[in-house]
Amino acid sequence: MKRLDVVVIGELNIDLVLWGVPLPEYEKEKLAEDMRFTMGSSSAITAHNLAALGTRVGFIGKIGADTFGDFMVKELSRAGVDTSGIVRDERVKTGATVVLANPPKKALLTYLGAMAYLSIDDINWDIVAQARHLHLGGFFLQPSIRNDVARVFARAREMGLTTSLDTNWDPEEQWGEDLLRALEFTDIFLPNEEEAMRIARAGTVKEALERLGERVPVVVIKQGAKGATLRAGNVRIFGPAFQVTPVETTGAGDSFNAGFLHSYLKGEPWDECLRFGNLCGAVAVTALGGTGAFADKEQLKARMESILGKR
Repeated sequence: MKRLDVVVIGELNIDLVLWGVPLPEYEKEKLAEDMRFTMGSSSAITAHNLAALGTRVGFIGKIGADTFGDFMVKELSRAGVDTSGIVRDERVKTGATVVLANPPKKALLTYLGAMAYLSIDDINWDIVAQARHLHLGGFFLQPSIRNDVARVFARAREMGLTTSLDTNWDPEEQWGEDLLRALEFTDIFLPNEEEAMRIARAGTVKEALERLGERVPVVVIKQGAKGATLRAGNVRIFGPAFQVTPVETTGAGDSFNAGFLHSYLKGEPWDECLRFGNLCGAVAVTALGGTGAFADKEQLKARMESILGKR
């Protein structure tokens, strides 16, 4: 039996979430209604929330030898994530994102820091070998590894792991060929609808689903408050969202990933994977920060029951 269910490879950065903010202007000071300093990054949020659900998770990434890096490792460890694969590099700084949140929309400003330097040489393959599944998030925010993701996934598959990928937004808006190479070795692809249409060069979600489904065995397109749509071979399933009043939407898609992969690794059918992914995405937006609603397992259970009771 493998020691881990999932190993996540990805970016590590803190989030400073400012909630209820006017648009900034040069030389002027504006006031936010609320603030939260929290663990950020798509990959780390997915890993943290997977662990909160009871999945056995390991993480591979890079941080600086600094306070932000200490915070990230502490928060992941507190959730039960194995952090032995995280590399500390004294030459770089841990990344940071400022989130300007006005639900349901948000704007993000990111300093990549150590995220820009994670490479294939930093991967501890002994840790990968201990897992059943490999997930990589934040593809476009990791320039030193993105060209090698196809190689990483190919090797993971040879070792008997299944693979999943989430890209997040491409700051350069190029949606490059290196991603298409990586998709050749991806079992589950988890973009949101805007990302999916741009990657597929498609005008609609339906068209993007069909085009991406020709490349990847399972495609799940996250559609925010509408829900999510899945294609697995000849199967097409739409899973409606759970209706909640959002407090802040950071990490909703990453939390969907956690719920979907948690169910997938339990061997649940696709409709249940979608349902639980949508439930976790709904839970995530009921608190500030991508992991806020998952920080306490008893409160997490209560939030889920409350949402389910309203349907």
